[in-house]
Amino acid sequence: MDNSHESNPNWRRLQLIWSLFALALFYVTLPLWISTNEFPVVPLLAPLASTVFQSAWIDGVLLGSLLVLIFINSIRSHSRLWLSIVIFLSIMFLLNQHRLQPWAFHLFLGSTVFACCSRESGVRLLKWLSISIYIYSAVGKLDYQFMHTVGLQFLETVLAWTGLTTDDLPVATAPKLTLIFPAFELLVASFLLFRKTRVLGVYAAIFLHSLIILILSPLGLDHKPGVLIWNGLFIAMIPYLFLPMIQSVDETKKTFTNRMASLVIMAACLLPILEPFGKYDHWLAWGLYSPRNSRAQINIHLYKVGEIKELEPYMRPQLGDTPFRSLDLRKWSLEELNVPLYPQDRFQLAVARHIAHRYNLDSGIEVHLLGIANRFTGQRDVEILRGKHEIDMRCQQFFFSTKSIAD
Repeated sequence: MDNSHESNPNWRRLQLIWSLFALALFYVTLPLWISTNEFPVVPLLAPLASTVFQSAWIDGVLLGSLLVLIFINSIRSHSRLWLSIVIFLSIMFLLNQHRLQPWAFHLFLGSTVFACCSRESGVRLLKWLSISIYIYSAVGKLDYQFMHTVGLQFLETVLAWTGLTTDDLPVATAPKLTLIFPAFELLVASFLLFRKTRVLGVYAAIFLHSLIILILSPLGLDHKPGVLIWNGLFIAMIPYLFLPMIQSVDETKKTFTNRMASLVIMAACLLPILEPFGKYDHWLAWGLYSPRNSRAQINIHLYKVGEIKELEPYMRPQLGDTPFRSLDLRKWSLEELNVPLYPQDRFQLAVARHIAHRYNLDSGIEVHLLGIANRFTGQRDVEILRGKHEIDMRCQQFFFSTKSIAD
């Protein structure tokens, strides 16, 4: 199937939008795709941690090829170009699981649709994918942790534009008001789900993403540009998907490639159900700005901190009388890679393992492995791992790799 200029022009414009936003997102997250920094690289499969597969020149070839393909696609798209993008992205995900950023996974799924589907089946699949993203993102925020942390930051930002603060509200009121954000996401999903309310849903979606951009922009919380650009993609994309722009009188043919794309999108829409049980990664389940995710708190003994001076900018001050200082993984990822930290206990424990081995910390490291927070109380199960040996043993219990290229 050829998705070139002969196709419906609005279907072509949708692919152009996807390509241009992809180029912008790769540009602002460039350090993530070229492994020339100190942040550990953790592949999805252990054999890929070998230096045979991990080097800056391999990253450069993969990224350069991918960007060329996307650029050509922006000029004249074709299903084979999209398929090549899917293949290159898959390889890059396998080589470094930190690259499974929500926008990159979204790009991968969209590229699969463009590679395999006619415009009718492609639009239908992208509609279902978009609606599922709104639903899962909202459900992830219907949570005690969101209400008392990130949600309050969002609310505080919006109130500041009116000259108010959360201190002006009753103590119990502010956390409840944070639920307006996920409630509106669910409203957008419900409007987009039904034909009679889709126009209203498009306007609601544009308002939602515009508000998110303002909240996360330098006018608000001043987050990294990647999340702003990704929200911009939704503003540009949603009208083309849900307004009657891309139409054809031809019936969709049930080809093999259409079926394959349908299976991929169906999996992306259904597998997030497993996320609360720890069987699917939080970001792949569209757990966006949902702080209930599993994580690892890395504590390094005071007598060892002085031996790893390159991590000093990311070490938190000593807490009370404890002989440890905590490593701020989030800050490390944002400053080194220009992207948020991958929110998964497996990945963050792999970073701890990397540090323990690289700096030979032995008993000088302690990891608090925090489970998914209870949705109603915010409480977590905590597993404390003391020393390099216990970290190594716990790493063996994960299916996907916890081995970095330096181990």
